[in-house]
Amino acid sequence: MKRFVSAFFSFICVFILVFSGYSTTSIAAPKTYVIVIDPGHGGIGDRNLGAQYNGFSEKELTLMVANAMKAELEKYDNVSVYLTRETDTIVGLDTRAAIAKNLGADFVFSIHFNASSEHLYYGSEIWTSAFGSYYQKGYDFGQIASNELASLGLYQKGVKTKIGNSGKDYYGIIRNCVARGIPCDIIEHCYLDHAYDVQHLSQKDFCTKLGVSDATAVAKYFKLKSSSTGVDYSTFSYKSVKKPTSTVYHDTTDPDTCQIKTLAYDSTSRNVLVEMTTKDKQSPIIYFSYSYDGGTTFSSLQMWDRTKETQSFNVKIPASVKTSKIVCRAYNSYELFTQSNEVTIETR
Repeated sequence: MKRFVSAFFSFICVFILVFSGYSTTSIAAPKTYVIVIDPGHGGIGDRNLGAQYNGFSEKELTLMVANAMKAELEKYDNVSVYLTRETDTIVGLDTRAAIAKNLGADFVFSIHFNASSEHLYYGSEIWTSAFGSYYQKGYDFGQIASNELASLGLYQKGVKTKIGNSGKDYYGIIRNCVARGIPCDIIEHCYLDHAYDVQHLSQKDFCTKLGVSDATAVAKYFKLKSSSTGVDYSTFSYKSVKKPTSTVYHDTTDPDTCQIKTLAYDSTSRNVLVEMTTKDKQSPIIYFSYSYDGGTTFSSLQMWDRTKETQSFNVKIPASVKTSKIVCRAYNSYELFTQSNEVTIETR
């Protein structure tokens, strides 16, 4: 009799739970994402300093941005954030990836700044893996991060891949992370050797703004929300790139075409209105430059409107030049250029 009463009581309890709207199924706790931030360079020695221009040291800037990024990310729920280095020390690329693996990283973000031997280029660029889901995740995040950096006034060069001679990812931190099953992006925030970017970097607390920008991109990518600040990206949506079935090789060829013609010449102002048409099937055109002396000297790189294949601009001819030979160059996002035909203008 006792056994019957006990069984009947259990049946009644389950009946009440089910039909009162309750479920006996446990609710899984929200996933805690492990984010590893990798401040590039660090330590003594030329190779460890990174770019050094205009009073800026890359190894110092990367740590400043990384700390700001970490502080901002830690305002969000369900996220654990770590740095691969917290001081000015040398940490090998393989070691950085191993640290991330040991921490169970969901993503590694490597913080960097840029420079070029020609000192021509400016803007932000993001490098990711060329393979499978690592490319998909890296490209998706890169697009979000690029939009955030653009909001700070930085020109955007895009999300790119690069393959080394071994057929693997060229950049060591990406290659070593992928070998351990971790997606990784390198964020090259801006150039230390170009005035356009230095004007931004010289602003007070700009490194903090960069760190907050990077953290916001991470929060949007992982759809995080913050109980402390009220920020909620849980419904943030973005268009994901399709997972590639083969290696996404980088562009190694110059733009396909670059043609110019003159539309008008004003002898008073000595301005020539030039129309330029350029295209590249593999990567976008992002810069152009022009010369009035047949290519002996060129202007600084100008921003190209990526929504157009043809646009026009003015070229001012100095008073000392009697016969101007105008040529232009179109640069793709891999900094490869094609030079145009030459147009002669008699200014006498």
